[in-house]
Amino acid sequence: CFEMDQILSTAPSHPQRLSREGLLLIKSFAGFRPQAVRRRDGVLTIGYGHSLTARPGVVVTETEAELLLLYDLIPVIEAIHAHVKAPLNQHQFDALASFVLSIGVERFTASDVLDHLNRLEPQAAAEALTGWPDRVPPPVDAPYRRRSAERALFEINPGQTADLSQILTAPI
Repeated sequence: CFEMDQILSTAPSHPQRLSREGLLLIKSFAGFRPQAVRRRDGVLTIGYGHSLTARPGVVVTETEAELLLLYDLIPVIEAIHAHVKAPLNQHQFDALASFVLSIGVERFTASDVLDHLNRLEPQAAAEALTGWPDRVPPPVDAPYRRRSAERALFEINPGQTADLSQILTAPI
């Protein structure tokens, strides 16, 4: 089991942990909601998409919401470590964390993205990312924008810094 400090790393030499840029990417697509709201599928969420403890009338700060997000990332990080056998650079790891959080661990473990990764086909895995919708019906273009951003991050040269403004505006 992972501790909270094992989920988030600011050091680029730890490619098995989510970087600050990866966390910011996830937060940018989740959006902050200080009060519990119902998703289109009827599930209550709060903060950055947290649903486990969301209840009507509950209010959270951005700091509390980030902690809830880090908690929600624990099974995501565990799934990546357990199922991805190929080496990943930090950008690839961050993109996968966003992807897995979005579609769910169960769908990830059965995905062609994982199959391509484990066959050491990173380009095919990057291409496969764009074919996966979120598990919740999002706004019409949201899954495409998110998958495009994840793919753009996944494909960045490991020696390059991830520029979130360019990643978030990657062509669909």
